[in-house]
Amino acid sequence: MKRTIFFASWTRCFVVLVGLLLPLAGALLFALVAAAQVATPTPTATPTPTPAPDFDGDGIADVQDNCSDHINVAQDDTDADACGNVCDADYDDSGVVGFPDFLEFLLAWQTNDEEKCHVEPIPGCVVGFADWSVFVANWAGVPGPSGTTPGTTACP
Repeated sequence: MKRTIFFASWTRCFVVLVGLLLPLAGALLFALVAAAQVATPTPTATPTPTPAPDFDGDGIADVQDNCSDHINVAQDDTDADACGNVCDADYDDSGVVGFPDFLEFLLAWQTNDEEKCHVEPIPGCVVGFADWSVFVANWAGVPGPSGTTPGTTACP
């Protein structure tokens, strides 16, 4: 009988102890999991830089391109007006391609006048039919556009 009472008492104590410790163990486990989540930093994505616009696709950003509508990788500008040869048939820098420019172009025909060359590569060129086609396409228009001199008469 003593054994039965002892066993019953011990069982009650165990049940009471488990009943008290189980919520504490659950709270402790919850706190440990929460602490582990806070301690582990969440990796952040590194922002990918947005490439600068390049309308003509020549690898030169429009804001640095001296002829942003036409491919001109070499960025040749033989008259140093900040407007690339590929889109600058305004030889007198008047702001429009007209008769004075036409006369200059005719005088440069079949010469090495690099200012009148519009097809790359410019160094060593000979003014010819390819340059003529660019000149005609720009007739009565303004040179450019150039991202290096926006809004100027040399190359708007």
